[in-house]
Amino acid sequence: MKNAKNLLQKEICLCLSPINYIFLAFVSMLCIPNYPRYIPFFYITLNIFFIFNNAQINKDLLYSQILPIAKKDIVKARCLLVLFLEIAEFAISIPFAIIGAKIIAMPNAAGINANFAFYGMAMIPLTLWHIVFFAAFYKKAERPTLPFLLASIVFFAAYIFLDTMVLLGRNSQVPIIMKLDSLDAKNFPAQMPILFAGILFYVLGWIFTYKISAKRFEKVDL
Repeated sequence: MKNAKNLLQKEICLCLSPINYIFLAFVSMLCIPNYPRYIPFFYITLNIFFIFNNAQINKDLLYSQILPIAKKDIVKARCLLVLFLEIAEFAISIPFAIIGAKIIAMPNAAGINANFAFYGMAMIPLTLWHIVFFAAFYKKAERPTLPFLLASIVFFAAYIFLDTMVLLGRNSQVPIIMKLDSLDAKNFPAQMPILFAGILFYVLGWIFTYKISAKRFEKVDL
């Protein structure tokens, strides 16, 4: 536990920069009227890219290699850093989602509304992004640019599929889609299974991301 705490502290000191904290504010875009709700969460992935890029500039992997730790612990520390950052961004986003839903009170013509079901669905493209990006990066542990591009393609493919499904269901007045897209409190119970399924997918996705990334990194000769 102490070792994990020290490694996480190292990650914060060497890999985070002021821009990472600035990017936390991008979730405020959730209260923009008629704006795709998944886009603010794409900025989370861009924030992660900057973490990896800054770590590369600071020679973090080379420094970590000389520490008396296993390679899998290096991967674990980076996963924990990103996980905590994402949890912070999810928490910060909630007030802005409420502002968009309650104060502006305008249905989102550009896609799904920011409700409980949305948060569950938003974890799908984000989790798929994790798997592709981390697995691709730790295969060679070099520049994060190509892994970011590959993961972003997957993110947007998932986002387009999910939002298209909602828009088509809304236009066709499909009852279940209307409930999942609703900002009416009476439909919130119907949205909770999607939220819980999304959280489960997110947690299992992180476990898989760590395992495959650690396995690949063990084979990398720095």
